[in-house]
Amino acid sequence: MARTKSRRGAGANGIAFSGLTGKIAEWSLFSKFFYGIIAIVITVLCFSSVTSYLYSRQIFERQAAETATRLVNNINTGFEDNLDQVDRMIMSIYLEAEDDDSKTSMKEALSPEPYANVTEQYEAQLVVQRFYERLLYLRKDFNGIYIYVSPEKQFSYAAYGTAKWGYDPTVESWYAKTVAAGGRTVISPPHEPFQLTYDKQVISFSRVLKGIVQDNINVPDGVILIDLSIDVLTDIVEKADIRPPTGILLLDETGETVYSHALDLPRGRLDDAIIERMSRQASGSFTAEVNGIRYLLSYSTIEVTGWKSLTLTPYSELNKAGNRLLLIHLLIGLIAILLTILIAYLLANRIFKPIFELKKGMARVKQGHFDVALQPSSGDELGQLVLSFNSMTNTIKSLIVEKYEEEIARKNAEFNYLQSQINPHFIYNTLQIVSGMAALHKVPDIGTVSKNLAKMLRYGINLQQRTVPIRDEIDNVTCYMDIQKLRFRGFFDFDLDVDEDIYSCYTIKLILQPLVENAIAHGLEAKGEGGRVRVSGKRSGQEVVFEIYDNGAGMTEEEVVALMASIRSPEQAERGGSPKPDSAKGSHNFVGLRNIHQRIQTMFGEPYGLSIDSSKNEWTRVIIRIPVRTTSEG
Repeated sequence: MARTKSRRGAGANGIAFSGLTGKIAEWSLFSKFFYGIIAIVITVLCFSSVTSYLYSRQIFERQAAETATRLVNNINTGFEDNLDQVDRMIMSIYLEAEDDDSKTSMKEALSPEPYANVTEQYEAQLVVQRFYERLLYLRKDFNGIYIYVSPEKQFSYAAYGTAKWGYDPTVESWYAKTVAAGGRTVISPPHEPFQLTYDKQVISFSRVLKGIVQDNINVPDGVILIDLSIDVLTDIVEKADIRPPTGILLLDETGETVYSHALDLPRGRLDDAIIERMSRQASGSFTAEVNGIRYLLSYSTIEVTGWKSLTLTPYSELNKAGNRLLLIHLLIGLIAILLTILIAYLLANRIFKPIFELKKGMARVKQGHFDVALQPSSGDELGQLVLSFNSMTNTIKSLIVEKYEEEIARKNAEFNYLQSQINPHFIYNTLQIVSGMAALHKVPDIGTVSKNLAKMLRYGINLQQRTVPIRDEIDNVTCYMDIQKLRFRGFFDFDLDVDEDIYSCYTIKLILQPLVENAIAHGLEAKGEGGRVRVSGKRSGQEVVFEIYDNGAGMTEEEVVALMASIRSPEQAERGGSPKPDSAKGSHNFVGLRNIHQRIQTMFGEPYGLSIDSSKNEWTRVIIRIPVRTTSEG
């Protein structure tokens, strides 16, 4: 029965897998290639990311332990440096003993002999006081000094606190430890001063003095005690660069807490199991729970005191770093997946683009577009297929183009025939005949008109150059005005004010004469007599500015806006987006203005062209702006 169920389960899995492969088989080649690459890369990326994360976390934890060990060593170094400084301070008393400049030397002050008189006692006190004052300037955390020679000779000086009268150090444990040390410096954990009444804790350094009074270094001369404020431990911790949330503990030889920084121990000491584990080795690191919190604990033994210095770093902080590392891995993985998708898409698109192009080309041929010419992107089978497709379309197109070219040739022949009917030389010769007949019959106006018309015709038909000197454009306008003045005879005046320095600059043809014609036809004729047209030109920076001014019928502001909209956006005007100016109402020929504006922008760019302003029944001014060009463009 169990075997039957197993076979049914395997069969169901096989059917599901078969269904999945069947769906994949229906995908396009692009999808299979694209998603296949993504699946492979994601699999490899997940495996490498997990492996890298686990390995990096191990490295990080090892580095954290090494860092904690380094911090503990820094604390030890700080203690050794402080002990060395205190030893130097204590040893300086031997230099004081050799000073013979004063009446009473340190050797005499520390002599076990009782004072001979009050003066001798005062001088001895003064010697030790001066010694204390010199030491006071050596360290900012120096608090007090106490020297015991005999019950009659005790010296006590302090920056803070007051001396205890009748103090007997020989019954104190610190004194017994100092004497037992045999000349080594003994460090007492933080405590309230032994010889002072003072409510703040200090750290005491004590040592037996030998060889000061007597030459025998084995005979003790007394005991010296130096108190430093508790700030000395704070300074050592700060110099060790311990940062929260890492905590610091200093334990004495019995495991009692001497000093605690950034760490709260409700019972005042660590568990005995932890203390016993640290007692096995001088230094090391391990994980342990303290007050229900898991810590990475690194410790080392301070050689000069036998104390243990510990750093306790919460594992939650290490987890934060590990979580940040995991987040970085996730971000890198996400970026890698996005890059994979992009690269896979580009690569698949590159491989299958010829197929897509071939498919679109066939669709265009099906629609009747036989000018399709695909570019083979490679020399493989797909490239050969594209070449075969191009060959097929060229064969079809050549059959169609033959008849089309015949039709074009026929139309070109008809056009050339019509063009040949208009012979410019015939028109020039005819105008010369008219001019000669005018001179013969003494009709100078006809001669003037025919000559000016011949010049204008020659200027307008000559299409060899795209730009002409402004001088030629001005001459063409002058010829036109001469004809118009004969036509209207005193109906209006014409002024020409063009600076000489722009005559040699170049412009496109026929931009001034149509504007002057508009000014006469749509401005002055509606006004009547007393009209005036002024054409001015000057250079403004890197631009040439023309103004065609007339004092004719003018336009309203709405008509100017509509006219400029038609000039600048002819498509919008044709769709009805803005009203077309009505020439019957006195506005300008917008088709001619639009032609000039478009030709200027086509030649010189969008910053240039026409602008218009006007005042109804008063005046109209058309402004042309073109760039300064000193050479011709053929």
